[in-house]
Amino acid sequence: MDDGGGSVAAWEAVRLLHRLGLRPRRTVRVVLWTNEENGLRGANAYRDRYADQLDGHVLAMESDGGVFKPSGFGFTGSDEAYEIVRQVGTLLERIEAGTINRGGGGADIGPIMREGVPGMGLQVDGSRYFWYHHTDADTIDKLDPEEMARCVAAMAVMAYVVADLPESLPRE
Repeated sequence: MDDGGGSVAAWEAVRLLHRLGLRPRRTVRVVLWTNEENGLRGANAYRDRYADQLDGHVLAMESDGGVFKPSGFGFTGSDEAYEIVRQVGTLLERIEAGTINRGGGGADIGPIMREGVPGMGLQVDGSRYFWYHHTDADTIDKLDPEEMARCVAAMAVMAYVVADLPESLPRE
């Protein structure tokens, strides 16, 4: 849950796009951070390495709450970008993952969000998260394949549609 599930969901979302032959206008990149809880070293290193390219980053998406049943995303960005992302969220209503709330992101994408990159975090039913979080019980057998599939679908749809928009999400 913390957070191998989110890492696998991100990879599977990109694999799904590839398997379906979907090629958006912009690159979709999966980055697996390290060392979040000891100073965000992976997130800060990414920000530093790509500092001169952050203007080209359209959106950062994080999944760090486990891969339980998704309800949607929390989004941080301009009002205009929020409205666009909210419209994209309607595509996820059939799997009950279309709610887009204000305020979202996460610790790992925080460093690039502070540089102006819009950010969002996958929101899931967290009622079971702390049953496993930072315990020896946090193992793959706790993952529900259907909940995982919904997380993958939500991330794939959001990543693809935003990456394929005619124009980038507007910044503040």
